[in-house]
Amino acid sequence: MSDGNRYTCDDCGTVFRSSEATRAETIGDLDPDTWQTLCCPTCGTRVKTVFVGRD
Repeated sequence: MSDGNRYTCDDCGTVFRSSEATRAETIGDLDPDTWQTLCCPTCGTRVKTVFVGRD
């Protein structure tokens, strides 16, 4: 995934790209092959769940 978007962690203020993020399992019944949760590479806080499947 290379969307070029920058994300900011609300907890520690780190600004990072999706390629720098760590990944976590999605919450609920979301398909992990279609959705990924991006986490802050510094503190591990969940920042955003993004669609990575085919349209």
